[in-house]
Amino acid sequence: MKKGLGPLAAALLVTGMSGAASAYQPGWYFSISGASSSIDDADGLLTTQAAVPPTTTTEPCLLTDILGGAPLLGGLVGGLDGLLGTTGVSNGCLLGLLGPGATTGGPGSSVLDQAPLQVRFDGGFAIGASVGYLTEGGFRPELALNFAENDITGSRSNGTVVSSSGDITATRIGANLWYDIDLSNEIMPYFGVGVGLQDADIKFDNISDSDSSSYYQFGAGVSAWLSRRTALFLDYRYIISDDLTHTASASSGTTTVNVSQEFENRVQQVTAGLRFTFRDAPMTDSDGDGVPDRYDSCPNTPKNVQVDSTGCPLDSDGDGVPDYQDQCPNTPPGTPVEANGCPVDSDGDGVPDALDKCPNTPRGVEVDASGCPLDSDGDGVPDARDQCPGTPAGVEVDANGCPATDADGDGIPDFRDLCPNSPPGVAVGDDGCPLDSDGDGIPDYLDECPNSPAGAQVLPNGCALKGDCRRPRPGEQVDAKGCAVDSSFILRGVKFEFDSARLTAEAKAILDRVSQTLTAYPDIDVELEGHTDNIGTAAYNLGLSERRAIAVKEYLIGRGITADRMVPVGYGVTQPIADNGTEEGREENRRVELTVRD
Repeated sequence: MKKGLGPLAAALLVTGMSGAASAYQPGWYFSISGASSSIDDADGLLTTQAAVPPTTTTEPCLLTDILGGAPLLGGLVGGLDGLLGTTGVSNGCLLGLLGPGATTGGPGSSVLDQAPLQVRFDGGFAIGASVGYLTEGGFRPELALNFAENDITGSRSNGTVVSSSGDITATRIGANLWYDIDLSNEIMPYFGVGVGLQDADIKFDNISDSDSSSYYQFGAGVSAWLSRRTALFLDYRYIISDDLTHTASASSGTTTVNVSQEFENRVQQVTAGLRFTFRDAPMTDSDGDGVPDRYDSCPNTPKNVQVDSTGCPLDSDGDGVPDYQDQCPNTPPGTPVEANGCPVDSDGDGVPDALDKCPNTPRGVEVDASGCPLDSDGDGVPDARDQCPGTPAGVEVDANGCPATDADGDGIPDFRDLCPNSPPGVAVGDDGCPLDSDGDGIPDYLDECPNSPAGAQVLPNGCALKGDCRRPRPGEQVDAKGCAVDSSFILRGVKFEFDSARLTAEAKAILDRVSQTLTAYPDIDVELEGHTDNIGTAAYNLGLSERRAIAVKEYLIGRGITADRMVPVGYGVTQPIADNGTEEGREENRRVELTVRD
C-alpha cells in the first residue's frame, strides 16, 4: 500500500463507517431483550384424588362450615387442612365434599373424575440477555438467560366458573446458534435453534411448586444495523419443553388428598432487543490494502496500490481508470476515455472526440484544432481531396474543389444539376430541372395548362380533360379568364413512321400516358383527329390522316379504353396550324389532336 492510506487509518475509517457497507462487525457481543410471551397449550388439568377406607355414611358433614365461601381449590386445600386437624370426621363427610355421585371403593379409589379443574394460561412477558460471538461467515453461537411469566386462571370442565388464579414463571438458560443472511445492507434476516434447561415455578391459590426440565427452541427474525457495532433485532421463537407437573398433598389417618397439575409447555415469544459488539474480531484482508474483504469493493487490488475507503484504487479524475493505470490523470469530468485513461480519439487525428467536430476524419489527413480536415482555400473541399487548392474565394466548386462547369447554362453547376441538358432559357429550380409550377410532372415550358388542379391526371401537354385552363394558340378564341375556349389538345410527340400509320416507340410511350388520363375521366368521350402537311395529294393525305387516327384509337383500346368513347377522324391538310412553306411548319402540321366531345 502507498503512503496515501495506511492500515491504521483504513481501520479507523472502516470503524467509523455506517450504512450498507458498514453493517456487521464480527466479534463478541452482548444483547438485552424483552418479549411478549404466550403458552399455546391449554390442556392442563388440575385434578384431586383421595385415598379413603371403603365405607359409606350418612353422618352429618361439618366441612361446609370448614370450607365456608372459599373458592373451590382454596376451599378444598384449606378444608383438608381443617379435616386433617379434626378427629372423628367420617368418610361420608369427605364424599359430601367431593360431590354427588362420588363413591369410595377402598383405598386408592379415584373420585372427582367427573369435574376436574381446567386452567387457562394468559399472556405474559419475558426478559432476557445473551453473550455471543458473531463470525465473519454469519454464524452466531451465544449463551442466553431468559425469564418469563404468565398468569393462570381456572374453571371447572363442566363450565362452573371459579376465581382460582395464579402464575407460572420460567427461568431458562441455554445455548443458541443463529445464522445471519447477509444481504449487503442494513437489514439482515436470521434464523436459528437452541437447547437448554428451565426451572418452572407455579403458584395457584394454595399450590406452590416447581419443576425442572429441558427445552429446545427454533426461531427467525431480522436485524436492523444502526452502526457497525449496534443492531436492533426482532424475532419469533417457539420454545418446547418437557411436560411440567406440580402437586400438593395432605393426609391424616386413612385419608389422603392429592392435588396435581400436569400440562405441556409450548411457549411462543415475539422478542425485540438491542445487540452491541463490544470487542471486534480480526477481519480478513486478502489483498492487504487495509480495507477488510467485507467492506472491500475491489478485493483483488494489486499490492502497494493506493486505495480509497471502499478498497478500490484511487481514480483522481473519476474517468473509471485507476491512477496507477491512467496515462492522462487529469481528464476533464465526463470525457469518454480509452483503456489507458486518455480521451477517446476515434479517428486518431490527435483531437479527442469530445472536441472533434469531424470525428470521422480519414487516417493521415491533416486537421485543424477542431479536428476537421484543413481547407486552405475555404471552398468546402478539404485539402486532401482538393484538386484545385487555390480556387479564389466565392467561386463555386465541384466535388473535386475545382470551379464548377454548367453545360446547359442554367446556372446550376453540373455536379449538382439533376437535369444537365435543360433547354436554353428554360427556368430551372435549385436542382437544375425545369420548373413545374403545378406539380403535374410536365415542366412549365411544355405545359399548356401550367395551373392544373392539384392531383389532376393530365395529358402529355399538361392539361386535364376538364376543369383546366389551356393557354390559347395564336388566333384562338378565349374566355373571360384568358383560357382557350376550344377543348382541343395537341398530342405532341405522337409521330408515325414515314408515310405510314405505324406508331413510333416514342408515340406509344406518350399514348400510354393518354390512356391513364382517359381512365381517370371515364365519363368523357373524345375525338381523335389526324392531320398532315401539304406534301402529296389532298385525297392521299386525307386517307393517311384517317388511318393514323384509327391507329391511335386501336392502341388506346389495347390499353383498356372503351372503343365507343373514341371517334377517329382524318382531316388531312385542311386544318394547318403553321406555315407549310417551311419544314418547321410542316412538322407542326403533322400532328394528332384529342378533342373533348360535348
